[in-house]
This record gives sequence, structure tokens and C-alpha cells, in this order.
Amino acid sequence: MDRSQFKAPFPGTLVAVVDANGAPGHAFVPLVLPPKDIDLGRADLRLALSEADQHIARLDALASQLEKPEDLFHSYVRREAQLSSAIEGTHTTLAGLALAEASQKEQTSDEREVLNYVEAFSYGRTRVAETSVGTTLFNELHSILMRDADTRVRPGQFRDCLVVLGRDLATSRFVPPPEYEVGPLIDNLQHYLKTEREAALVKLAIAHYQFETIHPYRDGNGRLGRMMISLWLQEQRILSAPVLYISAYFERYRHEYYDALFNVSATGAWEEWILFFLRGVAQQARDATQRMRRLVALRHEYHRRVSGPRASHGLIQLIDDLFIIPACSVPGASRVLNVSYNAARESVRKLETAGILARSEPYAGKNYWVAAEIIRTLDEPLIDESAH
Repeated sequence: MDRSQFKAPFPGTLVAVVDANGAPGHAFVPLVLPPKDIDLGRADLRLALSEADQHIARLDALASQLEKPEDLFHSYVRREAQLSSAIEGTHTTLAGLALAEASQKEQTSDEREVLNYVEAFSYGRTRVAETSVGTTLFNELHSILMRDADTRVRPGQFRDCLVVLGRDLATSRFVPPPEYEVGPLIDNLQHYLKTEREAALVKLAIAHYQFETIHPYRDGNGRLGRMMISLWLQEQRILSAPVLYISAYFERYRHEYYDALFNVSATGAWEEWILFFLRGVAQQARDATQRMRRLVALRHEYHRRVSGPRASHGLIQLIDDLFIIPACSVPGASRVLNVSYNAARESVRKLETAGILARSEPYAGKNYWVAAEIIRTLDEPLIDESAH
């Protein structure tokens, strides 16, 4: 790590370390929170905070009007998992993930990684009603997120060694603090989230930077740090349901994201990072509001297509389940509806005739149908992505 990149007054200290091969270098230890000397009175920051708060409030107002908004957003969580994992180099598609879940076949390593994220997030959104965002929750989520990882990753445990984010200490752009600093720094982060009286979204921006900088685990830090954003908003009752997912923004502006985080450490550029973060919250809250409205309208349209004197409750149930996993098979429909194979096949045929399902290519040697319009509504750009 090049010490010359760090210009006073940067918010940390550089400490001498050696890597596993005994090579010397330096690591960055962030100062404890709260940070000092942030100019929150800047006009652009005040405007960005106001806009982000407004869009969050609109999103929550819409979510609170819906029955079981989490059902509509189950696939959106999958999209968040897909995009958050993509930032780390894992590549999947929503259609492929839906088929993997519907088939319950043995998944690829990339599919397992993304679906572990979905499971960890689902666990977290229930668990935050019982415990605050902090060490306990971080470790529990990490154990689910990394359950298929090598044991050296230590799922559910803070790292026990120095990590180098690059080839070696000398050429790495950034080296997180030594392992013995992790516990005290996370304790401070947890205390900061509980006690400091700051604008919630500003506090969250600062906390996300601190978590990523501490890098408390050998792997999975980025995904866990992004998951923390939505879960903390739910814990604080700023959102009544976990319907804000920011990874699409971080993925879209990946280089700016990493640069903004690094520049806080290197030069104390807190204001630029907070501004970047607030713009991301506003953009993704707008996106989520539009996407939720389209999903609600699509569900109503699907219900209308199968309505009539001979419509069955089973068809409505099957449609609603497609908003959770937008793919199905005849045996799967039979289990969901608790009906015979022939009755399930007729239900799937009716949804295919109504344009709700389309037969996919054979998957894992079996026939499946996908709800392509739901996947498209989740996946296609809905907002002006140049607004940044």
C-alpha cells in the first residue's frame, strides 16, 4: 500500500504489518466513530439528503398500503443478491436463479452464492425485530452467506489474520486493519449505530464506509455491508418492509463506489462519499417505487386474465407464487396447490394460454415454465440511469 496516497488529515492511522510470507508493509486503521469535521451544511449535501428522505418516505408509504409487500419483493431481493454478488465477480441471471430454485437441483457455485444471500437477507429481516444491527447479527448473517465457503473463510467469525486486497502488501491499493483491531472497531460501529444523533441516512453512509473499511471477515464483506443498509432502515422503522436495495446503483457505478470509499480513507473526503451514497439511496428508492407499482399492476392484470365464473382459487394462488419464484413445473404446481398431476398440468396450461407462463428450454432434464414478464419487470431499467 502506497503511503503517499494518504494526505492529512485522513481519518485513520497507518500501522506497520507483515504478510503471511513475512513481507513488510502498512495497513489502514480507521479512527473510531463518529467522524470529525464533516461539513454537512454544504448546499449539495442538504439537497441530496432532502431528496433521499422524500423518496424513502414515498416508497415506505406505498409499501405500507400493500398486503404482504415482501411477497412482491421476494424476486427483487433475488435481484439485489444477484447484483451485490456481481460486484464481487459472481455472474448469474434472474431467469437462471428462478429455474434453479424451482427445480431444487444441485446449484452451481455462483447460484449457491446468490441464493445464500437471499436466505441470509430473509433471515436478517426477521432477526432485526429481535436484535440490533451489530456483531451478533453480522456473524449470524455471515454464517449463512458463506456456508459453502472454504473453512478458512471462517463463516460466522471475524477474520484471524491480515487480509490484503490485492496481490501483495506493496502493490495493494488498500490494506484493511490488522485482525486484532477488528473486534474493537466493530464494537464502536455498533455503538455508533445505536447512540449517535445524526440524520439517519448520513449515519448509514458513515456506517457503511466504516464496515467496508474494517473488512471484518476474510470474505463476504461487501455483500454483508450492502445487506446492512436495508436491514438497518427496517430496524429503525424508517422502512416498514425491506424494499430498498442499493446494489444496482453500486454495480452501475462500481468504480466510483470504490473510489469514493477509498478517498475517505486517503484524504478524508467524507462529503463526497456521503453525497454519492445519498444520490444512490434516492435513485434506488425511485426505482423501487416504480418497480413496485409495476409489479402490483402486473399482478392485478394476471388476476383479471384468469377471472370469471370458472376461475379457480388455485390459479390465483399459482399466480401469486410466481411473484415469489417466477418459474414452475407441473410437479411443483401439484405440490403448491395440493392437487393431482393432471389438475396441476391443466392449471399450468391455462396460465400458458393466458400469456402468463411460457415454456422454457428443458432444464435439468425436465420441463419448466417461466413468468418472463415478471422477470422483465424486475430486470429492465426503469429510471434515467444518467441521473447521477
